[in-house]
Amino acid sequence: MASEQRSALHRIFSNTGFLISSRIINALCSFAYVAWAVHALGLKTFGVLLLITTFVTLVSDMTHLQSWQTLLHYGTASFEARDRRRFMPILGYCIRSDMISAAIGLVGGVIVIALTGTHFLGWSDPVKRDASWMMLTVAFMNTGWSTGVIRLCNRFGLAALFDFGSTCVRTLGYLVGYLCHAPLEFFLFIWFLHQFALFVLTSLGGLVLLRRHMGGEIGLVSSFLTPSETLGIWGFTIRVSINQILDALFRQGGTLIIGAMLGARDVAIYRVTKQICDGLAKPAQMMIPSLYPEFVRFRDSQNWSALRHVARRLALVIIGFSALAVLVALFGGKAILHLMLHDSFANEMPIILLMVFSALLEVCIIPLETLLTVMGRLAIILKYRLVVITLYFAILAGLMALCGVTGAALASVACSIMIFVICLVLAARWISPRHAAKYGEA
Repeated sequence: MASEQRSALHRIFSNTGFLISSRIINALCSFAYVAWAVHALGLKTFGVLLLITTFVTLVSDMTHLQSWQTLLHYGTASFEARDRRRFMPILGYCIRSDMISAAIGLVGGVIVIALTGTHFLGWSDPVKRDASWMMLTVAFMNTGWSTGVIRLCNRFGLAALFDFGSTCVRTLGYLVGYLCHAPLEFFLFIWFLHQFALFVLTSLGGLVLLRRHMGGEIGLVSSFLTPSETLGIWGFTIRVSINQILDALFRQGGTLIIGAMLGARDVAIYRVTKQICDGLAKPAQMMIPSLYPEFVRFRDSQNWSALRHVARRLALVIIGFSALAVLVALFGGKAILHLMLHDSFANEMPIILLMVFSALLEVCIIPLETLLTVMGRLAIILKYRLVVITLYFAILAGLMALCGVTGAALASVACSIMIFVICLVLAARWISPRHAAKYGEA
């Protein structure tokens, strides 16, 4: 048992190391390309760039199904056993989910822009036009099946490499835009190219890994056309996707509301501050993609004591990262923000600290949600999250009317606290020995 715990922790920390290395490089690149974009466009136009890319991301997050979780949830055992007959229909289902949801997102996004772009989002006709053609990006933002294969093969280093490759496209493109004083449309096109590059790299990587593992001709086309008969697969996919939709509403929807109420300049301030603070919390957050397959293994083997041991070790690591992130925010947050925005604003330090606190709470929420998802408790999470998100938008509007961007940061913290407490209570039966004994899962 101790050996299994060490193996799980080794895989988690090893995979996290790959992802952290990539994210450190990506953070350095983002430090450069955000500054270049602000220099070339000005803070207000850069805010428009953020509003458009945020809307595209929101549409993608709200329409694409989380097929990678479905692939891991239902396909781990058959994949490890190289059972092509059981695994390939599940993979085909995931590929269909990605393609259908991408098409729905593209068409739906264009319709939403046409109907609500002026009155609800407050966009001018040129901004609506740019946002409409940028909806093509949604067709290349769904990498669920290939991401699932990469995680099944435990090749997180490849995922980090692909992410870095797409970041290089964005960084070099923004540098060209900065040197040539390019307009907004050029920077939008570069953002599209970086998403397209990630899609191509991830899809090719997933295909190569699949062929190596399964051997020979894998029959991808026939599996795409074969319906999956796995019991409950649609229900699981819908539930886990709705949870991600609610999370996207919290993350991206708030930004759009801030833009509608406060304007593009304040959106730029809020998003860049949030990006910096999320970057400080990123090392801890990078553990999350490697948690899901490990939790699935513990669930399948009913090894609850090992699961609790791993959870406690992860909690200690997250606490350490959190303390470090707070120290960096206190002593270097303002300097980083000024270098990226080349501007100052009121209540800088309180906003930075509030956003760091919110980001760290989100780091703590994700492993709890991952555990609850694996254990089949997703439906109750959805109910509570829906209530909290509804409260968030009401709190956001009220606090923004009182204190602007500072109110937006306060609303983010309030929502994160509520979700964290709910998930902690729900997960107690698996992470607390006392509760585990009560429920017979000791």
